[in-house]
Amino acid sequence: MKFDPAAIASQLAAVTDGDIETGKPLAPYTSYKIGGPTAVWIAPASEDGVGRVLRLIHRKEIPLFILGRGSNVLISDKGWDGVTLYLGENLSGSTFSHRKAHVLAGTLLFDLIRAAVEKGLAGIEQLAGIPGGIGGALRMNAGAFGREIESTIHTVSGFRPNGSAFFVIRDKIKFGYRRVPELEDVVITSAVFRFEEADPHKLSTRVDDILSLRAKKQPLGHPSCGSVFKRPSGYYAGALIEEAGLKNERIGGALVSPKHAGFILNVANATAADVYALIRLIEKKVSDRFGVRLEREVRLVGEF
Repeated sequence: MKFDPAAIASQLAAVTDGDIETGKPLAPYTSYKIGGPTAVWIAPASEDGVGRVLRLIHRKEIPLFILGRGSNVLISDKGWDGVTLYLGENLSGSTFSHRKAHVLAGTLLFDLIRAAVEKGLAGIEQLAGIPGGIGGALRMNAGAFGREIESTIHTVSGFRPNGSAFFVIRDKIKFGYRRVPELEDVVITSAVFRFEEADPHKLSTRVDDILSLRAKKQPLGHPSCGSVFKRPSGYYAGALIEEAGLKNERIGGALVSPKHAGFILNVANATAADVYALIRLIEKKVSDRFGVRLEREVRLVGEF
């Protein structure tokens, strides 16, 4: 739908705090470093501010995109013709009390891990090296090395799309593999984590080992979204892509990593169209050869 970005920006300024802009480029806020501008950008400075933004956008029926730390999205070269609600460093930080931590959704996952480890609190150190923020990690139940973020969750808070408050305890959430149905239509603003006490030195060593292992197995030298596809039942996406002969396959500035075929890298100012074309090629060749339908882990935003 068509709307006046300047008018909406003015109305947002009247109801909430934080940074508000029109025509702001989104590429710098994604791990891919790809994507066009957003019509309106709003970065509230408080959880309550998020609720007020959502209520206004819902009333106006304007397309809304929630952007966290941008590690699992591919934004169209045309950008987003709507409002982008940013929940990054503007809504980040954690407060510890005994074995619990109240964490804002824009907090980097690794910042939480590092803070917990320093305090001798265990539970999510296996997730070290996973990019992105807490909100996104919860939405997709991020995990690695046999541990998922669900194992330490106590409560989750936020808002529904209409701006009404949302709160749920761990026992009421059904966490699945890279999917959490109860959180799919929720704008997460914070969560409470519950940890176990452990030796800080041992935890720190474990984190260092995991980071070293990731560096050996994963391509970290170029922008990417991490794993492009979810793990198919009974297979590994990277292995299927490699066996289909697609390692080092390149379209424009996008390249299937020679180190790990599950990653598509931005090696030379790739466009979203380059990455998308490579995704479609991979899906077709893997399906043709193995009869396996790859499911995307990366989220596409805007027109493709």
